[in-house]
Amino acid sequence: MKLGIAAVYLAGEDDAGLLELHLSRIAANTSEPYTIYAAANRLPPRLRPLLERDPAVRICHLPDTALRGGDEHAFYLELLVAAAIEDGATHVCILHLDSFPIRPGWASGLAALLQGNCVLAGLLRDERRDRKPLTAFMLFTREFYLTHRPSLRLSPEVLASPEYLRYAQRIPHEADTGAGYGFAIHANGLSWHPLVRTDRGPAGWGFGIYGGLVFHLGGAAWWPYVTGVAAHPWQRRAGRCLESLARVGRAVFPRALWARISAVSPLALRNQAGAAQLAARKARLLAGPDSYLEELRTGTAR
Repeated sequence: MKLGIAAVYLAGEDDAGLLELHLSRIAANTSEPYTIYAAANRLPPRLRPLLERDPAVRICHLPDTALRGGDEHAFYLELLVAAAIEDGATHVCILHLDSFPIRPGWASGLAALLQGNCVLAGLLRDERRDRKPLTAFMLFTREFYLTHRPSLRLSPEVLASPEYLRYAQRIPHEADTGAGYGFAIHANGLSWHPLVRTDRGPAGWGFGIYGGLVFHLGGAAWWPYVTGVAAHPWQRRAGRCLESLARVGRAVFPRALWARISAVSPLALRNQAGAAQLAARKARLLAGPDSYLEELRTGTAR
């Protein structure tokens, strides 16, 4: 097994501890030969040495993009996956800055499940509302990638196609990064192994331990968009509507007046709540990773 790990490091200035934890847990739990293919185009300069000093990390020189949010993340991930395949990786794993394996043997154990029509193992965020592999953790085979050339995001033309609309009706999911892999698996009569949440911690959208193998903090990899933490799809759709209204408000109202209005808007309040929750979970994780993960597993504080 030759494992390629693709990770986009869109981090904040205060994310040194989280990045160090992410790298150290990959190293501690991965005995198979691996290389981390890293996108660091917008990583704060003071954090770059953390990647440079890790012998398993290869910082890829990728073109910059004006895309932001999920589109930017997907843009870099596509290039990283292609780089891993070009280097001869037999399996490719996608991780976020705030996700990492927590059990030794995770890679070989999951790779053994990828036989026949089963071509991918991935984190399943929500069985009822988001039945697709999430890029916080995806492991797939070289053969699947080369044969079907899946894309992480789907073009507007594909999203409007009858085939995709039938798929979306049958398999509820968020059409964000990872949806293209789910669609490719379905369209080609293949299957995937979902890692469902197994811990007993508090509720969270994408937060927790999955399959007993992978931890995902949720939100830290998207630090400019922390409103998504623990938000259900309808809440995020409402947030996008509020963001559209905010753009209109900024154009219509004088700057000082709009600042006063937006400070008490539902979007601002949701931002504050999401940021506070993410900050609390992140602080608890970094203060004692082992005790926090055990607390999540058992549902009992130590």
